[in-house]
Amino acid sequence: MKETVLVIAAHPDDELLGSAGTLKRLVDQGSRVVSIITANGRKEESHHIQKLARKANQVIGIKEVIFLEHPNLELEMIPLHVLTKEIENLINVYKPSKIFTHHYGDVNRDHQITFQAVLTAARPLPNKQPIELLTFETLSSSEWNIQTNDKSFKPNFFVDITSVIDQKIESLKHYDVEMRDFPHPRSYDGIRHLAHVRGMTVGVHYAEAFELIRSVWK
Repeated sequence: MKETVLVIAAHPDDELLGSAGTLKRLVDQGSRVVSIITANGRKEESHHIQKLARKANQVIGIKEVIFLEHPNLELEMIPLHVLTKEIENLINVYKPSKIFTHHYGDVNRDHQITFQAVLTAARPLPNKQPIELLTFETLSSSEWNIQTNDKSFKPNFFVDITSVIDQKIESLKHYDVEMRDFPHPRSYDGIRHLAHVRGMTVGVHYAEAFELIRSVWK
């Protein structure tokens, strides 16, 4: 049976900044990957951001992109259970074996709330397929919060993306309106440099790093 993987991110471009290489590898291995974006992007880009997001995801082989369309930077204004239920409904539809989402320590509040909603929606329940939950790092958010033990990103799961780093960069070019000039971390060079650092950690040229929240072997 084909594995289904969800990537659940707060804003258009977040879903690829942290995990595009890994998602590309999963697609190439035959997995069905679905992107879910909980909030809108910046108002200045609202007229075309969904079109850009679909093109960006198509570069790495993701055909399904779902937009929940909550207001940008206002997820904290809606009851958490509302967002949780929306995600839970999607989990019931797609029945994923893996979910990638934001790290709980990101400085961006929308990222934090998306993580909290996913954590609850993906909770392990009797008679339901267990879901592996991994968090990715989002450049210009994960590294910008205070680096205390309870908030810092602690990578413990790595994916070699050496063969697909160019496709990751190519996909993000559709999000060029969200990118910045180096040395801003959310730049093409910044993405490549971080992948180098994560790769060196595990002895490969380029890697993406994740913090594994839960994995169940049955």
